[in-house]
Amino acid sequence: MVDSARAVPVSPPPVSSPEGAAAAGGLVAEYDPALVHCPLCGGKDLVFFDADFRRHRIDRCGTCGVAFMNPQYSDAHLQRFYSTYISVHDQAAPTPKRRRSRPEIRAASKARCLGLMAKHVARGCVLMVGCGDGLELEIAKREGWQPHGYDIDPATTAAVSARFGVPVHSGRFDELAGIPGGYDGLFMDQVIEHPKNPADYLRHSHRLLRDGGVLFLGTPNTGSLSNRLKTLVGRFGLRPARRGKHYNTKHHIFFYTPAVIRGLLERYGFEVLELRGSMKPQLNPVTAVLGRWFPNLDSGLIAVARKKAGGVG
Repeated sequence: MVDSARAVPVSPPPVSSPEGAAAAGGLVAEYDPALVHCPLCGGKDLVFFDADFRRHRIDRCGTCGVAFMNPQYSDAHLQRFYSTYISVHDQAAPTPKRRRSRPEIRAASKARCLGLMAKHVARGCVLMVGCGDGLELEIAKREGWQPHGYDIDPATTAAVSARFGVPVHSGRFDELAGIPGGYDGLFMDQVIEHPKNPADYLRHSHRLLRDGGVLFLGTPNTGSLSNRLKTLVGRFGLRPARRGKHYNTKHHIFFYTPAVIRGLLERYGFEVLELRGSMKPQLNPVTAVLGRWFPNLDSGLIAVARKKAGGVG
């Protein structure tokens, strides 16, 4: 445990190192050199924002407001991590303990999100980025879309394609040929917090969408009331063993708020149509309504944005 986790830091704690932080899955973490510019806007005003129990340092850009792990995992480490990250479950797979991870809850959430996207674009060809075990491809077909999928690991994507009978691409997203300018929708739920190059993801999403096509973006909301409270609790050393657990740095690298997401989408050629809390089924209906219409009350964040014609940043 890093000492700085036990009190409000007077100065930034040491940056992450293979000796000082353990990653998920028993892997020894490997890191790139620390960044000196913001990967999203190029700004140089990077300031210490927080640290977590894994001894990862999180910086914030004073220009665009995004927070991110610094330094970040190496490409080799991420490749090893994601090669075992996704499980293509069969029907006999055990039910996950966490309610939001259960197939029926995930399916209901995906259907609601696709329905929200369909308010702004006719159901057509949709690219599901980060399609994982293929559940969202199945839901998209059921809801009347013509889905294509994308994920990182080639073995997993081949299995998902065979199982659901849809094209599923792999490799670097920013090199994906797909159907340039031919997708009516692009669905990116719980993805943009993972890659080291989220700006490239948004640039390429803009290229892949037709003019007027719609992007759905879902991501954790660092600016939610509950996450702000967790950050403060950690800074005051009240729960050092859990400090920064809400960042989930075993595989999340970037951390967003509603204002940051709006600015990011506008920077990369999108008109923001909706910005709201998540659409996961909630046990408390009052919490569900408040969270959807007041994004900073919800730990999840949803944006729907339309591609504007022309180039991007």
